[in-house]
Amino acid sequence: MEKLFLSVLNMSLTASYVIIFVMLVRIPLKKAPKVISYALWGVVAFRLLCPFSFESMFSLLPTNAAPIPYNIAYEQSPQINSGIAIVDTFVNSVLPSPSIGASINPLQVYTWIGSYIWILGIILMLVYSIVSVLILKRHLKNAKQTEKNIYEANNLKTPFVLGIFRPRIYVPTGLTAEEKSFIILHEQTHIRRFDHIVKPFAFLVLSIHWFNPMVWIAFLLMSSDMELSCDEKVIKEMGGEIKKAYSTSLLSLATGRPILNGSPLAFGEGNVKGRIKNVLNYRKPSSWIIVAAVIAVVVVSIGLLVNPKNNKFTLNGETLSFKSTETNLIKLGTIAFDEYMSSLISEKMPVNERITSYKLKKISLLAGDINEFCVSLNYDFTTDNDSYVNPSVGAKGKGTWPDNYMEIRVKKVGKGAYEIVSIGTGGGGQGLSPVGDNTFNPEKAISMVIKGRWGAISEGQNYL
Repeated sequence: MEKLFLSVLNMSLTASYVIIFVMLVRIPLKKAPKVISYALWGVVAFRLLCPFSFESMFSLLPTNAAPIPYNIAYEQSPQINSGIAIVDTFVNSVLPSPSIGASINPLQVYTWIGSYIWILGIILMLVYSIVSVLILKRHLKNAKQTEKNIYEANNLKTPFVLGIFRPRIYVPTGLTAEEKSFIILHEQTHIRRFDHIVKPFAFLVLSIHWFNPMVWIAFLLMSSDMELSCDEKVIKEMGGEIKKAYSTSLLSLATGRPILNGSPLAFGEGNVKGRIKNVLNYRKPSSWIIVAAVIAVVVVSIGLLVNPKNNKFTLNGETLSFKSTETNLIKLGTIAFDEYMSSLISEKMPVNERITSYKLKKISLLAGDINEFCVSLNYDFTTDNDSYVNPSVGAKGKGTWPDNYMEIRVKKVGKGAYEIVSIGTGGGGQGLSPVGDNTFNPEKAISMVIKGRWGAISEGQNYL
């Protein structure tokens, strides 16, 4: 359950950025039909529910789609990687690290407790929704059917749609024929657009992410766009001359308080002032505004749906990283090389790609500094199975394969924390500042130690 909780946290964090982006995009869309703004919230729903997406260089997301590692509670130095340096630095500085000799990491306890609080919150939200609908149904037991799916009730102050598979429209008694025509058209628009399904679904999503205030804001704004777009549909179909009468109906039917339950209430959801203002100011938008708005929404939606291109090096789906207090780039490059080669020896590696041993012969610093650098290496490796194959070095089957060349690029991602960015045979130092000759030959270094020249080695002299 802890892993599921962390997955939800990651989706919620990514969706928070998307929500902010959608809120900003809604501003220039004020003159466009509200149904276009309403459609944008579908992107938010996708981000809140789907942990996976395609990758693209055109993504509008600046952050890592999964900033919280799923094994963070078991790391010696737990860290997040959102892609925003200031956020990562602040959060990583307050994350608790396991104490020496402790039987359990405190972050494991916090994650376990957080997951149970999260589940409890979901249960409370769903119970509230179910109870509110049951109470509502009890108040409607004396409602009278006037048309196919239209019911009138004496104890109602606001009309609404109730039901998913057989939605019913409930309206207060005592309405004028004109008011009733407005209301019914409004509610029928909800049903035709499946809003009676969308809103309960949105509430379910809200229940999963109840801990995130940005999701509450998104739910309220989505509900507002839903109602505003329905209002515009009524005016469009019945003519602009009804705007004054329609606004009066909105005001007279307002309850003045929002109601959060499983049914999309049509009138009286708290934003009466905004709805009346939108109705009175409504003008049929020109074609170019609609076309421009649709194009903008499509582009924004695609940009928010896809994840940013992941340029990190991974092996079997895992990022290779390590911790070290070293500041010598040659030594850090050697550690990175050992991290990578150890992964090739691991039983997690497929048999036809697994090696048995390796030997570093020479390592050189190509470019960069302590924040990001690239080293080149010359090494031998040995395999012990006939199925092994590595076309890039011409190795196939059992044997020892000498004098292989490799470039490893390493990036600092935190205090004493490093990540392997790329591994290849060329171009690893592209974009990094060049450095002088700084080559380390293990065999020659051993010879120097024997000759009593270790001081020279530690000072980083040329060992060729």
